[in-house]
Amino acid sequence: MRYAVLADLHGRPKALRRVLAAAADADVDEVVILGDYLEAKVSRRAHDPSRYWPLPAVVDPDPLLWSRLAGLRRVLGNQELRIRELLRPEQVPADLAAVLDAPESDRLHGLLGLHGHQIRWAVGGTLDHEAGSPDLDVDKADLLVPVPEDVPRVPVVVVGHTHQTAVFEIHWPHPPAASSPSEPLSMAMAMAESESAEAERRPSVRRLAAGPDRPLRLPGEIYRAAPAPAGDRLAAAEPGCDTTLLVNVGLARSRPHHWLLYDTERGEIAFRQARPSRKEHG
Repeated sequence: MRYAVLADLHGRPKALRRVLAAAADADVDEVVILGDYLEAKVSRRAHDPSRYWPLPAVVDPDPLLWSRLAGLRRVLGNQELRIRELLRPEQVPADLAAVLDAPESDRLHGLLGLHGHQIRWAVGGTLDHEAGSPDLDVDKADLLVPVPEDVPRVPVVVVGHTHQTAVFEIHWPHPPAASSPSEPLSMAMAMAESESAEAERRPSVRRLAAGPDRPLRLPGEIYRAAPAPAGDRLAAAEPGCDTTLLVNVGLARSRPHHWLLYDTERGEIAFRQARPSRKEHG
């Protein structure tokens, strides 16, 4: 099974066409888009579901784009959630309602896919409350590092939202072993031991090298799991999961357009890029 995974299209039909063409050339079996495939025209600060918003003020009417998106496996992003909150049911055309009807997480052959707005992101590895905002302007930010406590404890999580291509490895701590010291500890020794134990209980995050020429080999045999029906979800945590790989798919709306090729036969994820065709340049 070969999947094309993309995110953050933000309503760009040309970007979608180019990624779909690249995915067809790669002989993919299914295309999955991890949220923000539409663009909400109302900013987070102006977001007010209590007032009336006409449809064109909330999202650009684009029935052709909506029909193309309806044929893809989708996960909701913060843009789609905002559009749903701002429009009343009677305002939503049937073809738009179809693409707004999607889960907030999904799984495919052992991978958990979600948009990523559910996770706080720290700029440069230091938690910043503004960086944790679901609508951070990540185009202008430095490397965004996930806050581990927000990441589902499963072997592999694939997300969009940050607009960056990156892979992080999160090591989860083991439960502390019971200890009964034979000798009383001094206050200083007790404090040092307590701080050491606390550090061991915190998950650690490191960035892994990955890129177009360096496919990411997935752990174990999770990718050989039977394909799940669209909308099926993984549990929030899996027993015995010591390490989580968190993969940022990249920005589909940009040039080049970023996407992932997930090959379950090889057990690999590879970063890919789609570019305008020669015909478009001509």
